[in-house]
Amino acid sequence: MDTIRIGFFLGELYGLSCCACDIGNAFLYGKTKEKVYITAGPEFGATLCGKNLIINKSLYGLKTSAARFHEHLAESLSRLGFVKIRHDHELWMIDRTSHYEYLATYVDDILIWSKDPMRVIKSLEKTYLLKNVGIPEYYLGGNVEILGDAWKNQCLGLGLSARTYIQNVIPKFESLFGKEFKPNKTPMSEGYHPEVDDTPLCAPDDSARYRSMIGCCIWIIVLGRFDIAYATSAMSRFNMAPREGHLKAVKRILGYLKTFPKGRVIIDTSYPNHSEYPVEDHPNWKDFYPDAEEEIPKDLPMSKGPKVRMTVYVDADHAHDLVTRRSITGILVMLNNTPIRWVSKRQKTVETSTYGSELVAARIATELIIEIRFMLRSLGIELEGPTLMLGDNMSVVLNTSVPSSVLKKKHNAIAYHRVREAIAAKVMKFAYVKSEDNVSDILTKPLSNERFHHLAKKWLFRVTEIKK
Repeated sequence: MDTIRIGFFLGELYGLSCCACDIGNAFLYGKTKEKVYITAGPEFGATLCGKNLIINKSLYGLKTSAARFHEHLAESLSRLGFVKIRHDHELWMIDRTSHYEYLATYVDDILIWSKDPMRVIKSLEKTYLLKNVGIPEYYLGGNVEILGDAWKNQCLGLGLSARTYIQNVIPKFESLFGKEFKPNKTPMSEGYHPEVDDTPLCAPDDSARYRSMIGCCIWIIVLGRFDIAYATSAMSRFNMAPREGHLKAVKRILGYLKTFPKGRVIIDTSYPNHSEYPVEDHPNWKDFYPDAEEEIPKDLPMSKGPKVRMTVYVDADHAHDLVTRRSITGILVMLNNTPIRWVSKRQKTVETSTYGSELVAARIATELIIEIRFMLRSLGIELEGPTLMLGDNMSVVLNTSVPSSVLKKKHNAIAYHRVREAIAAKVMKFAYVKSEDNVSDILTKPLSNERFHHLAKKWLFRVTEIKK
């Protein structure tokens, strides 16, 4: 879904129309490499009845049928002039001289972003039986929402949400438990630590329901509801032996989604104001990292169209886990003003200070920035300068962005130098943002109602501006 969000973002950025379609009887187009035979029955006629027949084409149910169809589709798209991008082999692009057009595949589901998508559809129809051709309204469980006129006045036309999926999931689990979920304003109670919950273990039936709810919540996060990412990540660690308190906490997540089902990611191609976060340009980075420069392969496609501005929010909650004392990393990646990727994950090491946990989070964010910058360049996108990374720990910001700063804790050396080298190479710049404005805080811990909704509203519950 990260790739799909980027596809919709590029469609809005470059003025491309989107069209979706399904390939009917998809697996039957490939030819199997497995040695499979059947014994012909009377329906094959008197001549073949009773004989062993070798299967030539793929069948639904064979282990390699999906791979064979993928090969067949890849060959067909290559003949049409599409080229796989390096970062994701399910995303294709084609050079139309003045612009690029894109095509994403997910088994037999296809999304096309093009000035004339029906031209691609007609080309595919020569090989495949296509179904459900048209503007997508629902894709992989998520809603593709065309925004109204009030939004278009702000140059916004598209939103991605999990509204229908949530509306289908909630009644299903309410019927399983025999009662409705209580409405909640936040996905997790402030101060709750599931790792120290000592309530009785759940019965087998409730354990199975618990795992099913966690699975649904994970997919809702994938579809765009990153406001439940921390709560779901924290509760998923107890899948194999949940307690009654854990079950109650997961019901609270669904109660929150029931109360706020309409959260969505708005595809917003307008530029964020980076001038709010001035960063001093130090000319002497070469004294410390003389060979530092961004690795850009020479054979990438030529960039076309407007530039993209990338912003990354990063945060860590030090020693949040009361049992392991590991910290929680939270990262939110933005292309222009569109959330594209989010991370909420417990760190793999135990850090002895807030500085250490924030530095580890910054290092993870740095590697994510390098990855996404490469992906965007593989799509023919030009980036506007270094990525702006925003964190709320002034010690980490200064220690990594000022060349003369000295590392005081040697066990943090790898993360320290990884971040500084990326800054020296102009891959990114690191600036301070106030904690109350750091949206990645929502990905690191349970927050109070007021603070949680202050952060979530800006990116998931946006409302149109009323013009007087």
